Parts: sequence; structure tokens; C-alpha cells
Amino acid sequence: RGFGTHPHANQEIVTYIVEGELTHQDSMGTKESLGRGSVQFMTAGTGVRHSEHNLSEDKPLRFIQTWITPSRNNLPPNYGSSVGDEAMRWNQWQHLVSSVDNKGTEATVQINQDCNAYSSELEMGKTINFPVSEGRMAYMIALEGSVKVGDVVLERHDAAEITPLSSGGNGALDVTSVAVEKAEHGKDVA
Repeated sequence: RGFGTHPHANQEIVTYIVEGELTHQDSMGTKESLGRGSVQFMTAGTGVRHSEHNLSEDKPLRFIQTWITPSRNNLPPNYGSSVGDEAMRWNQWQHLVSSVDNKGTEATVQINQDCNAYSSELEMGKTINFPVSEGRMAYMIALEGSVKVGDVVLERHDAAEITPLSSGGNGALDVTSVAVEKAEHGKDVA
């Protein structure tokens, strides 16, 4: 089950594994499998061919994949990944992805675009604050459970664009878990 070998060019492709194990193989010689909470990126640049599969016979695979226009075209192809760390995202934001130009970042994956990605797993009733800097926007997806973002409840698989106006103009937004579900690691999370 999966996607056979296929081409990409001039894209920054970021994949976050929600559940199961994703096996990636590409024309640069990379082959690896990544599990829950892991993130991989591929700079397709001048061109790369790859495949992605769920090699498990009995476990499902869920992931979010984002295609981002790079800051410039025809970059050398590149691949990288970071293994998920549950403790780093438990009741806090884990900075997963940032720009290669952001030298002061804690993100373990860097792409060729002014873009950031964060992940968190919240226990029931927990509230954390997400800063939305002036001139920036955010896009939030509820992957498991339900969260209240400002005054809006996002159910599993719901998403919302967050602008400075929707964050109340104060540059920050509270995110509270309002319903949890059993995750692959056995904890109840939102």
C-alpha cells in the first residue's frame, strides 16, 4: 500500500507522521522508515524520484504532507528527517520545521522557504499559547481529539487559518484540548 516511484521538481515537501510507519525511498539513495511524530522533508529542486509505502500488513498509516513553493527554483535535491520525540511535544509546542535562513532555530528540519511547523500533544483540559507574530499567519490542523482555538472548536481533521485579526490582534492564541482520543502510543491526546 502506498505510492510507487514518481517524480517531483521545485517543491519543498514536508511530511509529518501521525500514526504507523512510513517507508521512503528515493533516487538520491535514501531509504528509511519513520514512525509517529517524525517529520521528513524533501527538496525536490532540479528533480527527484521517490516512493512512499506502508509496509505493515495490519497497522494503518496516517500522515500529513505539505507541498511548499521553495524560495527559489532549481535547487539541488535534498532529503532529511527527524525522529519524533513525544516528550518534546507533550503539552508544549515542538518546533519541527523552519527556514534554512533561520540560524537561531531549534527546529531539526530546515527547508528553503520562510515557513515554520510545530506539533503538540495535549492532555485533556490543557491550554497552551501559540504566538502569531505581527505580519504572520498560521494554519492549524486538529489531528486527534478536539481543540478550542480562541472561540472556535476544531474536531479531528478540522483546520483553521489564523490571522492577526483572528488571534485578537494581540499576537497570541490560546489552544485548549476539549476532547481527547487514544493515540498510537496509548495516551489520550488532542
